[in-house]
Amino acid sequence: MAHDSPFYQIVGHPGELHFQLQSKTTPELTLRIPTNVDIAAVIEVLSNKSNSEFDKSISDATAEELQSIAQRWTTVNEPLTHMNFLVRHNEQPLGIAGLGWIGPVNSSDAEDQAERAGAAGVMLQPFARGKGYAYEALRVVFDYGLRQLGLVEIRLGSHSGNLPMKGLMEKKFGLQPAVGTEESVDQFGNNLLWVVKREKWLSINN
Repeated sequence: MAHDSPFYQIVGHPGELHFQLQSKTTPELTLRIPTNVDIAAVIEVLSNKSNSEFDKSISDATAEELQSIAQRWTTVNEPLTHMNFLVRHNEQPLGIAGLGWIGPVNSSDAEDQAERAGAAGVMLQPFARGKGYAYEALRVVFDYGLRQLGLVEIRLGSHSGNLPMKGLMEKKFGLQPAVGTEESVDQFGNNLLWVVKREKWLSINN
């Protein structure tokens, strides 16, 4: 059974309408799974070109594709493949954060099927940046994925030109990229990859 997190408290259960993660450091900051009434706010974040400049997974998406993405994020499926959140300060939407690509660490190895990993991300509107919200939201996402969902590792990719994300991972989380070359760019436009390991995370955050 997972222990309580030092970073957030859980309100409700996944799949319930009012399920959310509330920051203990900044109680006004909450992460909740979007509902149908939040779809417009999610699309507003995704469609802002200043947010998606380094994210090829959405930068060229059509309005219909963004609508589909936002709609999909209102659901929690089983087995779990994603868990995305609307980041809010009080009632004001600030951006999005969450986990995707949840699945076996090594899909080609039958013995590793029980060990799961995921990919994390955070995207805040320009007005919400520089206030520590991205760090707090991502810290909650990391901890929830590793502690509550039992993922063995969480990966976060970014482009080296995304200096705020690079600074967040290296200066705030103290992590160096596991992969980082100018030439090696993945399908999402990332050439940096950080990996957060469950065992190490829990050993320093209990």
